[in-house]
Amino acid sequence: MPLIISIYLFMSNSAFARSLKATADKLAQETNRIGMGVALFGLCLAGIYFMLGKQDAATKMTQALMGVAILILSPSILTFIKGLA
Repeated sequence: MPLIISIYLFMSNSAFARSLKATADKLAQETNRIGMGVALFGLCLAGIYFMLGKQDAATKMTQALMGVAILILSPSILTFIKGLA
């Protein structure tokens, strides 16, 4: 078990950086990866709802797709908002 933990720590990217902005950028990258994992889980769950014939399957799929779209477009949305100021 300690071998697995040491390999993980050796192979993982460091979240620490030299400046506060670089640290925030690294955190944003990790958050985006976690968000994509959750989005894929939501899409799978909506697909399972469709296969089971649930009444709210279309609503779940629409919400999952909108979440994926917002997650993918989030960098563009942020640059647009920063451009307004």
